[in-house]
Amino acid sequence: MYWGRLTHRNYEKKRLQDVCSRTMASKTPVGFIGLGNMGNPMAKNLVKHGYPVIAYDVFPEACKEFQDLGAQVTDSPADVAERADRIITMLPSSPNAIEVYTGANGILKKVKKGSLLIDSSTIDPAVSKELAKAVEKMGAVFMDAPVSGGMSADLTLDTGEETTS
Repeated sequence: MYWGRLTHRNYEKKRLQDVCSRTMASKTPVGFIGLGNMGNPMAKNLVKHGYPVIAYDVFPEACKEFQDLGAQVTDSPADVAERADRIITMLPSSPNAIEVYTGANGILKKVKKGSLLIDSSTIDPAVSKELAKAVEKMGAVFMDAPVSGGMSADLTLDTGEETTS
């Protein structure tokens, strides 16, 4: 997947390559949670480039446009995790991210082992680290991937993952 310039920084190559090698070559479904000011154009770009998008937003009206574009819309983050092994989250705050990942209907309720979870949310780094630990316990890969560039500009996606060496 590519949106804007992609900058990889401080990640564990083998684990990332294992996840990417089986999914990145094909256009398998991509889950997208958070269709607000930043998430909306990112998810539209995926649809535009032929990726099947499985979408969720806490505000159903945000999903209507994606349903009209052919995306599957779900009732919860857990439903997204059940249908996609690549999920991008773009959420406005730490409490939102915690709820989406660990809440009663959160991603971690149905995440598949080996899934790649990319978080581009605006959250506290300490929360990101805690979410990464919770995701790893489930056998999935978490990538902290903040974006810069604004809503109308090309986005830069900076990614990071803790190394084990």
